[in-house]
Amino acid sequence: MLVCKPVLLACLVLGTVTGSLARLAAEEQRPNVVVFMIDDLGWTDAGCYGSDLYETPHIDRLAAEGLRFTNAYAACTVCSPTRAAMMTGMYPARLNLTDWIDGHWAHMNAERKNRLPLMPPLWTEYLEHGYTTIAEALQANGYRTAHVGKWHLTPRSSDRSVVEPFYPEHQGFNVNIAGNQWGAPGTYYWPYRHPKRTGIDARVENFPPEEETRGKYLTDMLADRTVSLLHDLKDGPFFLYFAHYAVHTPIQGRKDLTQKYEDKIAPDHRHRNAGYAAMVESVDHSVGRIRAALDELGIADNTIIIYTSDNGGLDSHDSGNPTDNAPLRDGKGSAYEGGVRIPTIVSWPGVTPAGSVSDEPIITCDFYPTILAMTHTTGDATHNNNVDGLSLMPLLKDQAATLGRDALYWHYPHYHSSGATPYSAVRARDWRLVEFYEDGRRELYNLADDIGETADLSETHPEKTRELMSLLNHWREEMEAQPPRNNPDFSGRHPASQSGKGRAN
Repeated sequence: MLVCKPVLLACLVLGTVTGSLARLAAEEQRPNVVVFMIDDLGWTDAGCYGSDLYETPHIDRLAAEGLRFTNAYAACTVCSPTRAAMMTGMYPARLNLTDWIDGHWAHMNAERKNRLPLMPPLWTEYLEHGYTTIAEALQANGYRTAHVGKWHLTPRSSDRSVVEPFYPEHQGFNVNIAGNQWGAPGTYYWPYRHPKRTGIDARVENFPPEEETRGKYLTDMLADRTVSLLHDLKDGPFFLYFAHYAVHTPIQGRKDLTQKYEDKIAPDHRHRNAGYAAMVESVDHSVGRIRAALDELGIADNTIIIYTSDNGGLDSHDSGNPTDNAPLRDGKGSAYEGGVRIPTIVSWPGVTPAGSVSDEPIITCDFYPTILAMTHTTGDATHNNNVDGLSLMPLLKDQAATLGRDALYWHYPHYHSSGATPYSAVRARDWRLVEFYEDGRRELYNLADDIGETADLSETHPEKTRELMSLLNHWREEMEAQPPRNNPDFSGRHPASQSGKGRAN
């Protein structure tokens, strides 16, 4: 045994050196980057995040081979602001793009509006051209860039000349497939539009030709096109932003998969919506197909994959309870954790240790500086943006690392159909504070002890409440965050459902 020790030691040293060299080699290359942005995907909506129903072997494999985040957050509780944060690295409050385009207020009737004491600010309902998107920054570094799927960062207009200049191809993407002004398809079955829509909303802007889409389920069609696109991009380096329309409403799973889950669901399952489960599995199939194509093309080892969501899972009764975010409170649109905590996985061959898990809080804004660092994209330090995110590079190399950040913030000065009212929030390590604009009420939670936000500690911990309010006020001042406005037509009759308190799961 003593004779073997030097050999064993040499092997261990060699293995360590070899691993370090592999990591250095991976970091020195200009890797390809694939981002999966899933729409409305909740924190528990994968096997590796605890679902007892959804079958997600490809997503689970991605987590097993990369880094899974347990405290990842969307930049907003709804979609468009988070997508703008992904493109710019900036908080939605700084962009003044704080609701989905064009927001709930535009779709409320006068009677409904008159029952609400506040109205939204004059917010920006598109992604302004003055900012440098991540695609534009990468283009300048020699990357070919492609967008597939949902964009939803254009003005809402029936005038093509107003809408088209804000499409992805005018925001840094060489290729745009299916990205337009739509926030959701009319149906997931071809031709993907609502039969009663008229004007520009009825057109299938930037979708593949009819002969390539007829009869195709939308999620499968987008995967088909992405696989084909990868063959054109294979010589790299490339940036692919695959922003699924799924699992947004309408809840329409592929018929065969929906039947599969109808047969599978048992009384003890927490997740119980067969159509939604089928949609999740279709997304998982797409992840598997893209990864298989990367393997086939021999570029998987030089391709980073980021898998994330734009807001928390939709758990609304009005929508048929598509998913269940428990133990988190509430879901999409709400002021609570269920509205913003999301699944996020990063796989970087040769850099992220396989099967690693990070509990460090991160947010959508962080991907902009992270991708710039990953791809050695340099130049102006902020690329004309006031970048609010931090690079995740330390976490990707060491799951135990921290970012040294004081807090994360949210600002949503809008009403949401879920019943949520305008709010701002801050998370500072284990503490989370929410301030509601209607009555100035503040709620304080310790997430380490109470992840479901069931016990408001604002009265029993007044010093902590003041500390977090000070952070939040300073941040809103820095962002020049727009507060909601008083509603001059408020009738004084406030609907009970608009309490802003939400419900605990």
